[in-house]
This record gives sequence, C-alpha cells and structure tokens, in this order.
Amino acid sequence: MKKLLFILSTVAVLLSSCNDDDDNTPKTLKGDTLSGDITGNVELDSETTYTLDGTLSIKDGATLTIPAGTTIEATKGFSSYIIVEQGGIIEANGTEDAPIVFTSAASSPAAGDWGGIIINGYAPISGGVAGTTEIDATLPYGGDVSDDYSGTLNYVEILYSGAQSSESIEHNGLTLDAVGSKTVISNLYIAYGSDDAVEFFGGTVSITNLLAVNCDDDMFDVTQGWSGTLTNAYGIWEDGYTSTESDPRGVEADGNLDGKYSDAEGQSNFTMTNITIKNASSYIMEDGIKIRRGATATITNALIIGGTTKDLVDVTDSKGFANDNTTISVTNSGVIFTGNEITSEKDLDGDDIKEVCNATVTVADGNTGASTSVFGWTGYNFDEDLSATLTGDITEDTYLNSLYSYTLDGTLSVKDGATLTIPAGMTIEATKGFSSYIIVEQGGMIVAEGTADAPIIFTSAESAPAAGDWGGIIINGYAPISGGVSGTTEIDATLPYGGDISDDNSGILKYVEILYSGAQSSESIEHNGLTLDAVGSATVIENLFIAYGSDDAVEFFGGTVNITNLLAVSCDDDMFDVTQGWTGTLDNAYGIWEAGYMSTEEDPRGIESDGNLDGKYPDASGQSDFTMKNITIENRSDYEMEDCIKVRRGATATITNAIVIGGTAKDLVDVTDSKGLANDNTTINVTNSGVTLSANEVTSEKDIDGDGVKEVCNAAVTVASGNTGASSDAFAWTEYAF
Repeated sequence: MKKLLFILSTVAVLLSSCNDDDDNTPKTLKGDTLSGDITGNVELDSETTYTLDGTLSIKDGATLTIPAGTTIEATKGFSSYIIVEQGGIIEANGTEDAPIVFTSAASSPAAGDWGGIIINGYAPISGGVAGTTEIDATLPYGGDVSDDYSGTLNYVEILYSGAQSSESIEHNGLTLDAVGSKTVISNLYIAYGSDDAVEFFGGTVSITNLLAVNCDDDMFDVTQGWSGTLTNAYGIWEDGYTSTESDPRGVEADGNLDGKYSDAEGQSNFTMTNITIKNASSYIMEDGIKIRRGATATITNALIIGGTTKDLVDVTDSKGFANDNTTISVTNSGVIFTGNEITSEKDLDGDDIKEVCNATVTVADGNTGASTSVFGWTGYNFDEDLSATLTGDITEDTYLNSLYSYTLDGTLSVKDGATLTIPAGMTIEATKGFSSYIIVEQGGMIVAEGTADAPIIFTSAESAPAAGDWGGIIINGYAPISGGVSGTTEIDATLPYGGDISDDNSGILKYVEILYSGAQSSESIEHNGLTLDAVGSATVIENLFIAYGSDDAVEFFGGTVNITNLLAVSCDDDMFDVTQGWTGTLDNAYGIWEAGYMSTEEDPRGIESDGNLDGKYPDASGQSDFTMKNITIENRSDYEMEDCIKVRRGATATITNAIVIGGTAKDLVDVTDSKGLANDNTTINVTNSGVTLSANEVTSEKDIDGDGVKEVCNAAVTVASGNTGASSDAFAWTEYAF
C-alpha cells in the first residue's frame, strides 16, 4: 500500500491546494501513515488502518475528522502521539457498533508503547492565563474562554499509551489541558496505559462514561483548576496488575499545579458523580480518593470495591489540604485499608499539632457507583470470575481480596513478622484433609475482622460437607503456659508456643465462622475448630460461630487471651476445653448439641478444664486460673454428656451465671480426677434446667489411690436457681435458630 508521510511542508502544500477549491470541505487522506502538522481540514478514511509514526499536531484553525470505525496504530516510542493545539479541533465521533480505536502497532502490545492523546484549549487554569504542555514546553494552554471548543471524542478507545522520556515526563492516556466546556467527551475506554488514564490540567470540560482499566498510576487525575464534571466513571485494576508508580490512586485531585500555587485564583472545583474504583489485584492502592492542595471536590455515589488501600479517603497533604467545602460520599465494599478509613488531619510543621481539614467525608452504605451497562460496546468483562489457592508460607504482610474466591488447599502458615488480613464478608473453603488448616506461628498475626452483616467464613469445600473435613485454625503465641516457657503444637511438633509475654498480640478474629473442621490423623492427633496455643491478651477474639467440628469447638493451651460471644454447635468432643495454664476469660458462650447429635469421643463435655497438660505436671507453676461467665450448655440430643462441667488437675475456675439445659449427663459438675482434683479456690455457680443426671449433681470427692479413702475437693460449687446463662441475642448475626 502506498504510504504518505506527513511533514510540515508537504501538508502545507496539500492543504493550500485543496483549500483553493473549498476551504470548508475536509479532504480525505489517502495514505495510511500519520505524522507532522495538520494545518487545514483533513478527514481520515474508516476503511484504512492508519499508522501513527511520530507526533501528529492539529494546528490552530485545523480540524482532523476521524470517522466511526477507524483504527489508528501507533509505532512504539515517546514521540508517537496526537496533540490538538489551541484552536485546533479533533472530531472523533465513533458509535457503539463502530468505535474509534487508538492503539499500539506492536505485535505484542504493552503499556507505554506510545504517547496517547493531548488536547490544549483556551479555558481557564489556576494561577494565570497560560501554562505549557508537560510533554512539549513550547506548546501553551489556558486562557479565559470557559466554553472553548476543541472537538468531540465519542466512543473512543485509547490503548497501551503512556510512553515516557523520563520518570517525571510521561504521557497519560488522555491529557486535557485547559479544555473548554463545549468540547464533547463521552464513552471512552482507556486501558493498559503506563500513567494516568485521564488527567485534567484545569479547564471546564466534562466527561460522561469513562472506563479505565489497568492504568499504571491514577485512574482519574485532576490538577491546576479543573472545574468540570466526571459522570459515570469506572476504574479497574485487574488480577495481576502491578504499578511502577510510587503512589497510584483511584482519584487524585490537586487544586493547583504541584502545590506550588496555593494562593492562586481558580483552584480546582469539580464534581464527580457515579464513580466506581475497583481493585481486583494484590497491589496496594495509595489512596482510594485523595483530595488536596486547595481542591474542592463534590463526589457523590462513589463506590470502592475490593483490594487493599492505605487510606480509603485522604483530604490532607504536606502542600495543602482539600478545601473545607469538599463533600464526599463513598461506600466501602470489601476494601481493606492499612492506614485510615478517612485521614483528615496532619502534623505539617512537626510540632505535634495536627492541622485539620473540615471537609465532609461520609463513608455511607448503599452507593452503587458507575453503571456498567453503558460500557457494553467495549466488550469488557465486568463479571470475571476470580479465584485463588491458599497454601504454603506467608512471609510478608498479605491482604486477601474480597473479589476473589479462595480455596485453602493445604497448610497455610503465617510466619513470624507477617500478617494475613482477611476482609469482612469473605468465605474461604478448605479442601478435605488433615493438612488443610491455617496456622499462625509465633510472631505472626491474623486479622480476620468481619462484621455482623459480613462475617468471615472458614468452611469445607466439599459439596456435602461433614465434621472433620479440614483442620481448622491454630494460633501460637508467646504468652505463658504452665510448667515452662515453651510447648510444641499438637498437630506439628516442630512449631513452638509459649513464653513470658502476657499481652502478646496475634491479631483479631471478629465475626468469624469455623465450620466442619476437626480433621484427624489418628485417634489422638486431631484438630479443633480453634486452637489457641499460648495466645496473649492483646489478641482480640469475639463473636465466633464454631459448628459441626469433630473435636472441641475451642481449646485453650495456656495463654491469657479472652473470648467474648462464642456459639459452639454440635462439635464432637468438648464445647469449651481448657488446659496448660490458661488464665483468660470466656464471656457469653453458648454450647449446643442439636437433636441427632452423636459423639465419636468417649467423654464429651460442656466444659473440660485442666490446670496442666494431660495432668502430667501437677506441681508446675502457672496452672490454669480462668473465668467463665454467662455460659449456657444445652443438650437437645439423646446422647449422654460425660459431665456438663469438669474442672480438674489443679485448675482454678471461676464460673458464674452458668446454666445447663436439657438432656442427660452423668454429673452436672465434677471437680475430681484421678490425675488431680480442681484447686480448692474454684467457685462455680450453675443452674440445672431440666438435665437428667445418671450419677451426681456435684462430684467433689474421689478415691484416687484405691485405698478406700476419698480425697475431697473444697471447691465452692453452688447449684442455684435463676441463672440466665448466655444471651442468644449476641448471635443474631449467625442466623442460628435457637
């Protein structure tokens, strides 16, 4: 095919000869290569695939018309870009069925292959009437023509742009320099660029319907006094996205250029409405929304989905805060933030006095963000199914993404110094087997902070789940245990627990369900639902639902950790098990055996508590000395409970407001054992509500030596009327039918 290379002299000659006939009639370009200057009215041919081979400049007074369905492929390099200079016009008016595509000519296209599109207008900017283009300092923009017209971009794709000449000089997908309000920009798809999808340098132009995918820096960037509106914009980082930038954001907005002109007139004062920012990658976003340096933002119906960000919204900056008139309404849909949900104050002077931004920022429920239906013409798949497998060692801080479906396929070990963070609302399904479990080793942390409306669920991946399908969760800490500073994990004898840090912190479990756990490798080696090995008091555990496991719901191996609000349903052995020196508190715990429950264990109980490990260390220091209050043990099954409450082997228990409801048990309370009685300082207050006993209400003496002389435990055990036990209202979030 014949190639026509535009250079300044050639174009000038062509257009001057054409314009002799009709100055107002655009001339169709017959060649297929674009570069140089357009000085008249030129129209491309939609049947031709054009090659952009250098800089194409649309000069003052000239118009480039690009018909629907045209594709322009840019050769690789920083100088391959299109610029519409002040007074120039681009008419790129595609359709849904025939969009206009600007893309890379490379056989394997990549971000940064070519420059992108720049439009310079005469609309106002902050601080003056003119600026110069970031890419070419000889080209001005800015003025006082608010309704300046630079043309039309409609149903346009800009792909693989963002070439750079240095770390600080790089193209965006679309750069709008002082573009005026009469310019029409709508229905854009900007993807796989190596800087911002779009950046507004002042101006008054508005954009409707913008989809930005995997652009390397900010999705939507504002600076230098932009005062338009962005409506229905959807920004996405896909699975596998990583950034080369230091601070990529969803929205980044400055009032002035680089914070250097804080007192200049005409600071950015813009509106964004119906905005979605979605992070399906493992990359940490600097901020979901950043407003700073004198900008006034009005952002409504914004939605941020998935992934991790430092701050959800930040309205501060060392070069100036957002204007106090800023208003933002945003919904957080499964986003983890490592900093703050809202940052609105900062110590700028280093004097420990924080300056405060009085912007109105509301993290609201129910925002819907952008409508994806209008982007059907792009062919983009918004409903991509994301899945990942969890196994192996976590050695650095790791954040699971709420957009993914995760399968636990083996042992997941959170190592010393690492934190695993799991967002509210996530479900993790474990493959069947003894080795499928999560262990938080000493010095590691788990942060699984669900909510009542969005609990975190750990369950079996089996289509017909059953008790013992997978292991459960183990946490090893540095808190004290009886008899020494260290023990080894029952499941893996190579992993230690225990120490002298009473307030050790292993993380957070809040609004968490652990279902169908308790896999075993032998009769004596089996998982619990939750195993707490020397876990410290700074660890936060509350609002748990542990059900249908094949060993204990929870077992404390020493430590000082507390639990508030625990519902244990039909776990195969004990509801609440204590050993090896636990000294914490269990408050508001409800254990249930449902109708039809059967145990494979020989002595399942409501509460089983030992002072030391297996009764082998009766003289060791640091025996269990714990508190349980507001406790309900309910047996709806026909299975006989060994003991409702068993305290033994040197343990000191303080149990108050306990109630045992229904079913059959051997003993209501037993404070004896062949390996040692309960400590005499034990106090238990319990109500018997319809329990049939086959042995004793209280067993407090036992012939341990076989000499016919019974040893007596002087624990204060009171079987009282009127105890109410646990409040079931605290478990409404589980939707369990009491």
